[in-house]
Amino acid sequence: MMRMPSRTFCPVSSVFLLLLAGALRAGDAPDAAPEPARWAKRWVYVSSNLYVNENLAKLEALFKRAKAAGYTAVLFTDYKAMTWWKLDTPKRWEENAKKLRALTRGLGLELHVCVMPFGYADSLLFHDPNLANGTPVKDAPLAARDGILAPEATARIENGGFELSANNRAQGFGFQDDPGKGSFIDTAVFKEGKASLRFQDVGQANPHGHGRINVKVKVRPWTQYRLRVWLKAEHLTADEARIMVLADRRTLQWQYIPYLVDGQVRHLSGARDFSMDWVEASVTFNSLEYTEVGVYLGLWGGKGGRIWFDDLRLDDAPALNLLRRDNLPLKIDGEDGTIYEEGKDFARIVDPGLGVRPWKGNFDTLHEPPEIRLVPGSRIKEGQRVRFSAYHATLVHEAQVNCSLAEERVFTLCAEQLRRLKEVLAPDGWFLSHDEIRSAGWEPAEQAKLPATGACLAENIRRCFALAKSDGGGLPAAVWSDMFDPNHNARADYYLVANTLAGSWEGLPKDALVMKWGGGEIARPGLEFFARRGHKQMIAAFYDGDPKKDRAAWAEAAKGVANVEGVMYTTWRNDYSKLEEFAELWWGGAKAK
Repeated sequence: MMRMPSRTFCPVSSVFLLLLAGALRAGDAPDAAPEPARWAKRWVYVSSNLYVNENLAKLEALFKRAKAAGYTAVLFTDYKAMTWWKLDTPKRWEENAKKLRALTRGLGLELHVCVMPFGYADSLLFHDPNLANGTPVKDAPLAARDGILAPEATARIENGGFELSANNRAQGFGFQDDPGKGSFIDTAVFKEGKASLRFQDVGQANPHGHGRINVKVKVRPWTQYRLRVWLKAEHLTADEARIMVLADRRTLQWQYIPYLVDGQVRHLSGARDFSMDWVEASVTFNSLEYTEVGVYLGLWGGKGGRIWFDDLRLDDAPALNLLRRDNLPLKIDGEDGTIYEEGKDFARIVDPGLGVRPWKGNFDTLHEPPEIRLVPGSRIKEGQRVRFSAYHATLVHEAQVNCSLAEERVFTLCAEQLRRLKEVLAPDGWFLSHDEIRSAGWEPAEQAKLPATGACLAENIRRCFALAKSDGGGLPAAVWSDMFDPNHNARADYYLVANTLAGSWEGLPKDALVMKWGGGEIARPGLEFFARRGHKQMIAAFYDGDPKKDRAAWAEAAKGVANVEGVMYTTWRNDYSKLEEFAELWWGGAKAK
């Protein structure tokens, strides 16, 4: 899991993201003496795979270190906690889960378990990828050609092959970092045509390591586009290679460049002396209400080596990752208003590549969209233009897909997860995984019931906490802060969320424990907001950064704020090398009892 920016609309570097939980202003923050009494709850975040027997020994060693350093609880997450009863050998996961529980009990550590993955929903979507959140395509133009309804082009990137240039600058683009110094038009190495765009040793040419190009494109509103480009790398070292699509104050797409290797989807980030031959990358975006977008392509945090881009192009792809549920209507109609029928005028439309690669519940944009075929006797004639409206899954970041907030089958699966985990893990508490929900609120069922997405999320989290009590055995429950903090993500214009997430916090029960994350300028306002609402809070700290600077920043932010009673060692890299140092800084380590 990766954390995103808090108050910025343009994504920033991964280094910043990893330090987000406090390091923004930590450089000048005074260090604070440990306050053992205040940090009574001392958790460690642990992600593992209980389907692998060898992981039990690693967990045992980690838990013993945590106990010796004064930690009081483990927050445990496992992708298969949502899927284990559907595995080929479910007994293996179940037995290892019981061993995990015995380990924590034997050491006197509480066990809290992450459930209900609404933000990073791939494990829930394992059960049915059609439960993904739907984003609408409205009246996308199709034309009948040789028995197929083919998309008509509504947008185009000019000079996407970089054939037209002057002084190493590609013509028709808005900006290009350091032409002739860090970026070059290469007429010796190319995939198509007679030229490509090469970024080389950008860390020497640009103080920020930027090697980017941008182009403005006129688009049709409420259309799903697929953006494709070929790339090649030689000894590349860079923090990130990304494709971004921005419109006004919205981020429509922000993704590490995805590509295929031996049938597996990879994302180009954290490249270190990386080389590969030409591969094709692909991302999608929905234009929403916008008529113009900015497409950004290139390197952030680039240092050395070379990367080439060629044949940058934009396709209309209205049926890619198409969702089919009863409450997500699909319509094809004519320009005269005639509504055509599935099965009578055109064959049933299903995307066989939806949520299946590299395994069930994972989505990609590198497969081809389904063909929309006419059936014998169709009223749609050759050459006729029609309009297509439907809902598709949306992928951002590293192919993250959110699930529906209101679909009843989602809640049924969440209840089943709670009942099964209660039996095999018998945890001390639940942790609701509602964070970074970047696409929501577009589905008819959501919009018909509630005035804004914030109200829809409030109803969702209210139901989820109720499930934790009923099907989860009444155990205490906690949740991440970001989607319920107006200083963080609970606001308008958050990624691909309809209207606003304001008011989402109204669904939090008063006894909900809030795990606050997001540092810098939003740290203290967020803590104060939840304190005013009477919630007990913990701080998710560290984030694979400098634990001393992080500790100082959070100590300053939390000074005088009520109901802050704990802290969690939070790592997304499974980096526990600072476990003891963190404990010493926060509560004096094992000396504090």
